[in-house]
Formats: sequence, C-alpha cells, structure tokens
Amino acid sequence: FRPKVRTMKVHPGKLNTAEFYVRNVTGETMVAQAVPSVTPFLAAEFLHKTECFCFESQLLKSGQRVELPVRFIIDPAMPKDIGSLSLGYTLFDITKSTEKPSLAGL
Repeated sequence: FRPKVRTMKVHPGKLNTAEFYVRNVTGETMVAQAVPSVTPFLAAEFLHKTECFCFESQLLKSGQRVELPVRFIIDPAMPKDIGSLSLGYTLFDITKSTEKPSLAGL
C-alpha cells in the first residue's frame, strides 16, 4: 500500500485527486479498511474529502492490484502559517471482523 505520488502542490479551493496503490500479497481474499491521518492536527479541519476509499471497506482478492482515489479540497480559510499538510493512511486487515459466525457449533 503506497501513494502513487508522494508530494503534490495544491491550490486552496480547487478539487484535487490523489491515488494510492494497493496489492493483496496474501493467498486469500481479504477485506481492508483505510484509516486516515492528517498532520499537523490543526490542518485536518481544512481538508475536505469529497470521495475517499476510506469511506468504505475494500474487498481485495488474492493477488489483486487496485488504484484507490481520494478527492479533496483544501479550504481557502486554512491559516497561512500552515504551509503544508500530510495526508496518510494506515490499511488494516478487517477480514475476521466482517466474517459471519458459523451456526455449525450451535
């Protein structure tokens, strides 16, 4: 899991798209959930995601490669002393928590 481009120059008020690349290297189908983080923390309220792969879990088949977009706008009201921000994601395997319990043992 990695960004396609590590650094972007964006203009406040304009719609931007960043893409992340993920590949399921396991031998099993998995369900993944991305959790975002923004630094500096104060910049988070000025980052407005209009579309994000983090809004929903992702079903990834064994060996599957996927490009996942995030579309966002930086609010023009962001203070000038925040010269840059970092948007990152941690991708969690949530397969076990999405599996339905079997009735076989009941």
